Amino acid sequence: MRPQSTRDAYHLLERWQQVVIMRLRTGHCRLNAHMFRKLKLTPSPTCPCGLEDQTPEHVLMTCPQLKPIRDKVWPASVPLRTKLYGSRQDLEATTSFVSQTKLMV
Repeated sequence: MRPQSTRDAYHLLERWQQVVIMRLRTGHCRLNAHMFRKLKLTPSPTCPCGLEDQTPEHVLMTCPQLKPIRDKVWPASVPLRTKLYGSRQDLEATTSFVSQTKLMV
């Protein structure tokens, strides 16, 4: 007996998009907070904007340096949970945002 294939929104994405979403969901990514706390590869966990640690939540929701791109991708306010766990369209918007910011996650 073979298991049923899972075809939720995450599994409908291209592989590179799945990688981006999973890294953002888990926080195991190349943003300063993780690179500093877990790997000691950056001098500080702080975002280049200087306001907070550079975490997935900060990047996706509040970083002022990324606000123009965020407003273009999400003209209306979208909760973090939707950006990371929403429909296929929501997840594609999130990966588009990350691509446009040129952040390495």
